[in-house]
Amino acid sequence: MLRNALRTLAAQRTRLALTVLAIVFGVAFVAGVLTLKDSITEASASAAADDFAGVAVGVRADPDPGTPDRPALDARLVDRLRALPGVGAVRGSVSGPAVVVDRKGDLVGRVEEAVGTNHAPGPDGVDPLYRVTSGRAPTAAGQVAIDDAGARSAGYRVGDRLRVVAGGGTLDATLVGTVHADDARIRLGATLTLFDTATAQRLFAAPGAYDLITVSTPPKTKTPDAALPQAVRALVPAGAETVTGAELTSERRELAAAGTAGLATGLLLFAGIALFVGTFIITNTFTMLIGRRTRELALLRAVGATRRQVTRSVRFEALATGLVGALLGLLLGIALAAGLLALLRGTDAEPPRGPLVVRPTTILWSLLVGVGVTVAAAWLPTRKVARIPPMAALRAHLPGPAGLLRRNLIGLLLIVLGVGGGYTTVRTAPGGDGQSVLIVVCGMVAVTGVLMLIPLLSVAVIGLLARPLTRVFGVTGRLASRNALRDPRRTAATASALMIGLFLVTGLTVIGASLKDSLDHAAARGLTADYAVSTTLRDPIAPATVERIGRLPHVAAASVYRTAAAEIAGGEHELAALDPVAGPAVMRFDFVEGGPETLRTDLFVERTEAKARGLKVGSTVAVTFPDGAPGTLRVGGIFRANPIALPYLVSTTTLDPHLERPVGRQVFVRSLPGEAKALQATLDEAFGADPALRVQSKNDLRRGLAAGIDLLLNIVYGLLGMAVMIAVIGIVNTLAMSVLERTREIGLLRAIGLDARRVRDLIRLEAALISLFGGLLGVGLGVGVGVLAVRGIDLGNVPLGATIPWLRIALFVLGAIGVGVLAAAWPARRAARMSVLGALGTE
Repeated sequence: MLRNALRTLAAQRTRLALTVLAIVFGVAFVAGVLTLKDSITEASASAAADDFAGVAVGVRADPDPGTPDRPALDARLVDRLRALPGVGAVRGSVSGPAVVVDRKGDLVGRVEEAVGTNHAPGPDGVDPLYRVTSGRAPTAAGQVAIDDAGARSAGYRVGDRLRVVAGGGTLDATLVGTVHADDARIRLGATLTLFDTATAQRLFAAPGAYDLITVSTPPKTKTPDAALPQAVRALVPAGAETVTGAELTSERRELAAAGTAGLATGLLLFAGIALFVGTFIITNTFTMLIGRRTRELALLRAVGATRRQVTRSVRFEALATGLVGALLGLLLGIALAAGLLALLRGTDAEPPRGPLVVRPTTILWSLLVGVGVTVAAAWLPTRKVARIPPMAALRAHLPGPAGLLRRNLIGLLLIVLGVGGGYTTVRTAPGGDGQSVLIVVCGMVAVTGVLMLIPLLSVAVIGLLARPLTRVFGVTGRLASRNALRDPRRTAATASALMIGLFLVTGLTVIGASLKDSLDHAAARGLTADYAVSTTLRDPIAPATVERIGRLPHVAAASVYRTAAAEIAGGEHELAALDPVAGPAVMRFDFVEGGPETLRTDLFVERTEAKARGLKVGSTVAVTFPDGAPGTLRVGGIFRANPIALPYLVSTTTLDPHLERPVGRQVFVRSLPGEAKALQATLDEAFGADPALRVQSKNDLRRGLAAGIDLLLNIVYGLLGMAVMIAVIGIVNTLAMSVLERTREIGLLRAIGLDARRVRDLIRLEAALISLFGGLLGVGLGVGVGVLAVRGIDLGNVPLGATIPWLRIALFVLGAIGVGVLAAAWPARRAARMSVLGALGTE
């Protein structure tokens, strides 16, 4: 039986090739994602280890926002730590966002990762972290050194004048040197800017203050003195914490792993979708193969093979097919990961450099997924092998498949449960995450029911589509529709693969369009400011800039928008702040209770948050401010949700005394009546040439809210393209095997006058009909589930209505038809080139 199975695989290799290809794509997705994740994580971890090589102990400010005072991490502490026995070097550092501006006025490298820090030479005058490669290190204000790659990218040489965005403004400086560093952020494609220590402290902390002090052992020390951490801890002031070098490295490693884990999980989800679509193809292929081999398998039973032997033989074929596909997919996935890493070199999305990492777990999971999915998908068709009686080998006509009554009843029941449960959840559930989960579950139950009903639906829908097809294409159209209806199960399996992809694309498109429209309307209503001025980096806008904006002509009101972490009513929250006078003029608050007149002294709370905590106007709320100071605030207003504002809001006069450095990245500006265009010209003239600042109109802000959703949808479309590609393989596979089954029939049609062109049209129309059926089901389900999901999404009190982008959905349907016609190209050509006499002689 083993030899027979191997001979069968060799004989069926052409028919199984497309099935193997579907497995290859799915497994390649899994292997590529895992290899990419492990490679990036390992490179980031290696970079983190380099950053803290030789560090025994680190001293830093306690990250707890409740710490009342900033610890004195200053030069005196550095000197005291340097005097401890067993210490080789002590380095005080202070860092923050800083990015170099090139000669064209553009920011260089990965802006979000760009960093500025101080050059901290030891007693020998050398900073061990940054090796000077040309020129010298900065020693005074107005001097900077940048990393070699940043200098090459920006086109600067030692002695050039350049601009650096840092500290909420733009600095003019002289490039006095370039450096080489093993900093992880440089490996990520960011620029590194070195300042003298005093300048860095003024920009990123406070005069004389560090944010991290590292203590290293002498170079040849293999094991640090166990008493060193305790000795360091005895000198550390209150409000600071000591951590070992191993802990610092571990934190960086965990941060790198967390950064890639979320991305990998999302990508593996799409890989799972692709594999799920592939199961339809595998099931369909083995069903068709077993159907063609019924007489052969019955003959094996007749000559003495047992049911178990025959079943195991066919399952061995599935196992071998899955193993070949998994191995090829593993190799392709590793190659794709290596190619993607190489492709990203030199781009803004460049990952950290490091070797390609292929872990044993990647190999194991890839093989398990490929083989497991194939065997599981082929399990149901192979069960039918055991039911083939030996006498079937002697029958002229083989029995047809069992009826669909039980399957249809189960599918109908699941649809009723899913739709009914979703409707009841929307009508009666209180909202929130639980409601969203219930709606998704109900939607999946309904979709499963539709999948079971597809054979029945294919008869009705394709029968309906057959009429116009016959009118337009005549006999060819009639034959195509009848061929599509010849085996409803086969048509259903082929259409299901395409349906799943279009269902997900359409559903996410409806959700994305609904979110975009609702947020856009809410933002247009919630923001009364005409413009916003913000920093291009993650640092705060300078107070002098805020004052300057307020004094510009054509300005009616200008308010900085600050946020800070605070403990409110026993929980950690972000607390927002606006100017007590100008704030209500630049942001509209739809008050349910209270009003804007109490903003100077009171707390404003968003309605949903207030309801959840039982707050109303006049209630008092315990607050622990960012500096650790406790306080009590009176609720002065309760407002409906605003996508621009946070749920908790106070005035800058309330928050600023508790901030070491009042921070704010945005200033909202409202023009005098009828002077909006004049104000835009004034803002562009004042700040347009400053790379540290960005001027946006109200429409720009609204487009910014939509841009994130558009980007996410585009990524999803690209990832779901793999599922659609596998669906195309399924259509090609089904049509190719169908042509093979109908060889004699096609020969007969050719013999009675159907020419090669019309044979090609016949196959193409059949493919287009099946694809249109799958496309209509997919978009119909996607629209229904998308609308239900929108009803279950909770955005506070921002009204969220369903928006159905009909034009885009129509393009999806047309794309489905195009996919079918494209998939039919090879089977149609093969059918048209058949020899008439050879086809008529086929059994």
